[in-house]
Amino acid sequence: MNRKSLYILGTLVMLFSMILAACATPTQAPAPQEEPTEEVVEETGPTTFIFGRGADSVQLDPAIVTDGDSFRVTGQCLEPLYQYEPGSTKPIPALATGCTANENSTEWTCELREGVKFHDGTDFNADAVIFNFERWRFTDNPYHFASQVFEYYEYMFFGFDDDSVITSVEKVDDHTVKFVLGAPLAPFLANLAMDMFAISSPAAIEKHGENYGTPAAGCVGTGPFKFVEWSEGDHITVAANDDYWGGRPKIDEIIWRVIPDDSARFLALKAGDIHGLEQAVAEDIVSAESDPTLYVEARPALNTAYLAFNYRIEEFNDVRVRQAVAHAINRQGLVENFYGEYGEVATNFLPPLVWGHNDAVEDWAYDPELSKSLLAEAGFPDGLSEVTVSEDIPDAEGNVVYAAGEKMPLKLYYMPATRFYYPSPKEISEAMAADLANAGFNVTLELAGDWATYLGLRRDGLLAGLYMLGWGGDNGDPDNFHNYFFGGLSTPDQVKEPDGREGWYANQEVAELLYQAAINPDQAEREAIYKQVEVLLHDDVARLWVAHNNTPLLFSEKVSGYVAQPVGADYYEGVELAP
Repeated sequence: MNRKSLYILGTLVMLFSMILAACATPTQAPAPQEEPTEEVVEETGPTTFIFGRGADSVQLDPAIVTDGDSFRVTGQCLEPLYQYEPGSTKPIPALATGCTANENSTEWTCELREGVKFHDGTDFNADAVIFNFERWRFTDNPYHFASQVFEYYEYMFFGFDDDSVITSVEKVDDHTVKFVLGAPLAPFLANLAMDMFAISSPAAIEKHGENYGTPAAGCVGTGPFKFVEWSEGDHITVAANDDYWGGRPKIDEIIWRVIPDDSARFLALKAGDIHGLEQAVAEDIVSAESDPTLYVEARPALNTAYLAFNYRIEEFNDVRVRQAVAHAINRQGLVENFYGEYGEVATNFLPPLVWGHNDAVEDWAYDPELSKSLLAEAGFPDGLSEVTVSEDIPDAEGNVVYAAGEKMPLKLYYMPATRFYYPSPKEISEAMAADLANAGFNVTLELAGDWATYLGLRRDGLLAGLYMLGWGGDNGDPDNFHNYFFGGLSTPDQVKEPDGREGWYANQEVAELLYQAAINPDQAEREAIYKQVEVLLHDDVARLWVAHNNTPLLFSEKVSGYVAQPVGADYYEGVELAP
């Protein structure tokens, strides 16, 4: 078609369009177009990482607590002089830039990080370090409150006052302190890195007194996050410390939300209401592994679940009864049903991850008929359902709760909260009770209050029967497992007294060996001692070791940068959260 033809065709089309327009309903002229403007970018809110957990923290003063749900929070807000290398138990500098020992390791000089401030604006310096250590050590210190128990200091440093292996902490200058020890302490740096020896603001402790660490006061440290609020039984919130000496965290705030029910916690993760959780049940772990929106990360098994005996129950002082309990419970079945591929049966108190674990220990075989035979030998041919208190069991104030000679049902106390070593405590206790019944033990399952109450009863020796508990290592050294429960001597000739915190158990030979191991700088010699201790504890059936758990943590695919520490207290400053 030529240009003339195109012109004629175009004219006809235009005329036809004009006729149609004349017949159409009139319309308004189009509005003039506005000049293009710059795109408006909406501001986003803070990046909030929400972690679901089965129980609330007990307290936020790390010096007086023993539970992981408290340290999970305090580890973000407060820092010790040393900390652990991410993903390991190797001590590395934190608030101290380094510590050096003299020739016989009885003096440690620590250089402190300069220019660091507590969250309340006060200075971190030598005076702050001395304030904290003297508060922990001296029972007459005005801030060593009688109502509070500084358990870890007592065990890790041999006792309080003059019993302490730390005889003084001296100020060399504003940013240098010297620890003087009465004897070498092999795990000294490992102990310094423990969360319970994190440095609190002296001003905050002076201001709040006994309320420091409670929901009303919170905690004040130098860490990457600052305490914001604590709604008891619901959540704790912390916010990023913009002035953190190690660099601002990548997320703006963390919320730890309490969701006691395991299934509800997992459903909250799937729904996106939380971004991570620990302590999931086996079937939820399997579900998460097949869900492309979730992933599973395992924490190395630096933990042991156990079943303990209260030794002020007369029947438990017969080793044959304890052996009968050990042979009655199908621990392999417990692992398969409640831990899945992440668990393993415990043959030692020390997990295989810790040097000193003794592979030569012969495990207690699951054998209900042998249990019945042992019970009969101990004088209970018809089984055991009622027990007798052998000696008064007092509370912390000295009031007798259970009197000598008192008869009571044989109880099995189960934990009210899921823990990494016992993922489903109530269900596990029911399985234990069924196994025990099959072997001649008629136990009554007992729930003794909430988690804080349960721990308090354990501390005072008032769980009068069998009771479930466990231990997560704090520093990777075997001393942290053994000495905390079975040692505690301040001198080699001290008598080991029964202690309610240990279920009134005392083994003099074990305690003396543990003292020698703690002051011995030779790791090979220490390892031989710990292996010997494992044999002694096993032969005495001091407790029934149940399981070690490579604890699975479940996360949304949006989460990255989370490193699961073997010691259980993770560092959150490297966590990132995608939109």
